[in-house]
Amino acid sequence: MNGNGNNQFCVIGLGAYGFSLAKTLSEKGAYVLAVDHDINRVEAIQSHVSEAVQFDGTDADQLAEHGVFNADIVVVAIGEAFEPVVLIAMELLKENVKRIIARASNDTQEAILKRIGIKEVIHPEKDEGERMAASLLRSSISDYFELSEDVAIFEIDAPKSMYGFTLSELKLRKRYNVNLLTIKRPKRKPSGYNIEEKDSKRDYIILGVLDANTKILKGDRLVIMGTHETIDKLIDTN
Repeated sequence: MNGNGNNQFCVIGLGAYGFSLAKTLSEKGAYVLAVDHDINRVEAIQSHVSEAVQFDGTDADQLAEHGVFNADIVVVAIGEAFEPVVLIAMELLKENVKRIIARASNDTQEAILKRIGIKEVIHPEKDEGERMAASLLRSSISDYFELSEDVAIFEIDAPKSMYGFTLSELKLRKRYNVNLLTIKRPKRKPSGYNIEEKDSKRDYIILGVLDANTKILKGDRLVIMGTHETIDKLIDTN
């Protein structure tokens, strides 16, 4: 495996999740080795990543031959079966790969992976389900990114009661125990446009680092870090 001095990634398993992950990492400038036992999947992704190879990821000799053990980060993204995930993870652990991330489909699989020594376990379907549930349950929450079991970064519609007030006046940290990271503000307001409509129909600018005199305006989206409880409190109060 060759690289450009930055982190080198290997994604094993090119189903929908693994394919998307490998392609996105590559698009963002990372060196990515993509691996799958299915030649059709390998051929489909080879133009999108640095290197794509077809072999059985449970074969330790093949892993070594293709430099998988030298990668900085290896993601075992296989979702069709769990046994290969465990076998590959064990080989990676034996070779002291710097960072290993493995996929689990349920809590039992996660417990098994952690028992053998995998510290980072992902649940693509569960994570996406939780993201969608949060959005559906709260129409004012358009997106969120989980940082831990308790803390997340939420993007919410600015409550109407905050329109026209400065951050100094609102005292969000003191009142709600949340941190306002930045604000997404509409670029333009076409004639006849409904300000309540969603992102897909309008463009936003990121205000960047905010100061105490920044005002909340109609149509703003607030990017806030906090717990589900504190965000609920902020939304319910307003």
